[in-house]
Amino acid sequence: MKGPHATVLYEDQMLKGQSGFPLHDLVMRLVEDDINGEFWRFNGLVAGLPRKGIDKIIEDLPRTGRLAGPGKLMVLVDSDRIAEHLKLPPTAAHDLIITTMRDRSDQPDKLQVFFLRPNLEGLLRAIQTCDPTLLPNNLTRALAKKLIDRDLVFIEVKKAKYRDLRGCVRGAQPGFHALAQAIAASIPAVTRGDLR
Repeated sequence: MKGPHATVLYEDQMLKGQSGFPLHDLVMRLVEDDINGEFWRFNGLVAGLPRKGIDKIIEDLPRTGRLAGPGKLMVLVDSDRIAEHLKLPPTAAHDLIITTMRDRSDQPDKLQVFFLRPNLEGLLRAIQTCDPTLLPNNLTRALAKKLIDRDLVFIEVKKAKYRDLRGCVRGAQPGFHALAQAIAASIPAVTRGDLR
């Protein structure tokens, strides 16, 4: 397959002047945890694109086919305000939100939607709950929307020694967990270096 096996759009933004996107790197670490693979074997097969807001992701839906290429387009969105941006009732179920997003897509069969509960700060709170000793000052600033501290937290959690912490966070954030599993499923075993 030429092109990415998966492209992930993130509602979040990337810190200016930064070459990588630590949230995507953390997701890819979860993928590596899932497949016992070697990151270098499959990293180039998954593109991570920060979009700086849900409205930009919604604007991208009619271009699902182009963004997905030969693979899937996966989007990770905050569950707290997505319904409002889609002009749905605030209490709209995830199934209705997904259906509405697929209705706006030019290739709905290529679109997969995953939700953070309730938002990125919920992911940070899950990290804090799972390990209260992890970078407490940085986590406090990250929860106050300081991007540099948010990225430092994600970079730390990505380290090999925090696999149990990542497992705990997966339990607290099922959409985050499901995204990693969907990416892992999109990567062919021959590319993974799967040790299982």
